[in-house]
Amino acid sequence: MNLIDKYIAEVGKHLPRKNRADIEAEIRSTLEDMLEERTQGKGPADEATVMALLKEYGAPREVAATYKPHPYLIGPRMFPMFEMILRIVFAVVIGASFIGLGVNLSKVGLSGPEFASTVGEWFTGLLGGLIAAFGNIVLVFAILERTKVVDEFEKEIKDWDPKELQAEPDPDQIKRADAIATIIFTVLGLVVLNLYPNLFVIGFSNDGNWSTIPILTDVFFRFLPWINVMGLIQIAFNVFLLGQRDWKPITRILDIMIDLAGMVLAIIILRTPGVFAISSESLRALGITEAADTLARLFSVVPTIIIVIVVIATSVEVIKNLIQLLNVRAKSPYPVIK
Repeated sequence: MNLIDKYIAEVGKHLPRKNRADIEAEIRSTLEDMLEERTQGKGPADEATVMALLKEYGAPREVAATYKPHPYLIGPRMFPMFEMILRIVFAVVIGASFIGLGVNLSKVGLSGPEFASTVGEWFTGLLGGLIAAFGNIVLVFAILERTKVVDEFEKEIKDWDPKELQAEPDPDQIKRADAIATIIFTVLGLVVLNLYPNLFVIGFSNDGNWSTIPILTDVFFRFLPWINVMGLIQIAFNVFLLGQRDWKPITRILDIMIDLAGMVLAIIILRTPGVFAISSESLRALGITEAADTLARLFSVVPTIIIVIVVIATSVEVIKNLIQLLNVRAKSPYPVIK
C-alpha cells in the first residue's frame, strides 16, 4: 500500500460503516486531484510531496470527525440547557437527601457507631441518586442531540435579529427550556414510581422509637400502568414540541387534551378508596393512639386539596391555550417577531 492508501485506511477506521466506502472514495479523489495539481502532470509525485499533502490535509481522526454528523454525546448547542437542567435536578436531589439525613439522624443521634453507619448510608444513597439522575438527563439530551431539535436551536441562532430585543415575547413561540424540563422531571418521576416506590413513606418518632408508614398502597400502584402511559405521552409530546418553532392549532389542541386526560386520571386515582395507607388503624399499629383519629382525619382531606390544586392548575393552562387558540391577544406597541 502507498501512503495515500494507508492514510485513507486510517481515516476509515474512524468512520461509520454505513457510508465508509463512499467517504473513502471521496477523500481519495480529492487527494489525487490535489496531488495532480501540485505535480502539474509531470509524473508520479515523490514521497516528500505526498507526505506534505497528507500533513496539510489533516490527521486521520480530525478528517474523519468532519464526516460524523454527531461527534458529541451532548454538543455545544445543547450544553448550556443541559447544564441548567442538571443544576436544578442536582439541587432537588441534594436537598431531599439532606432532609432525609436530618430525619435519620434524629432517630440515631449524633454520636456512636449508628451515627457513622447512617452517614455512610446517606452518602452512598446520595451518590447513587446523583449518578442515576445524571445518567437519565444525559440519556435524554443525547437522544435530543440526534434529532432535528438541535438543528432548530442552530437555526434560531443564525436567524437572530437585534430587533427581537425590542419585540414583545411571541406567545406562539415554543419555550424549549420548559419542554426539556418537563421531559426531565417526567422521566425522573416515572423512574422513582417504578423503581423506588419505598421512598413514599412518612416517619414518626414514638417514645424514642422511629417508625414509618407507607403513603401509597397496592390500590394506587394498580394505576401505575396508566400513569406510565400518561408520562410517556407527555414525554413524546414535548419531544415533538422541541422540533417545532411555534405553537400550531393542532399542537394546542393536543396539549389541552393531554392536560385534561392527566387531570381526569389524577382525580380518578385520588377519589379511589384505599389508595393511601394512612388510617387510624395504621397509626395505632405504630403506637400513636391519642392523635390517631385526628391525624387520620387531617390526612383524609389531602386528596381533596390535591384535586383542587390539579383542577385549578389544569384549568389555567387550558384557558391559556384556548385564548391563544382563538387568537385573543393583548395589544402591544411593539411588533411581534417570529
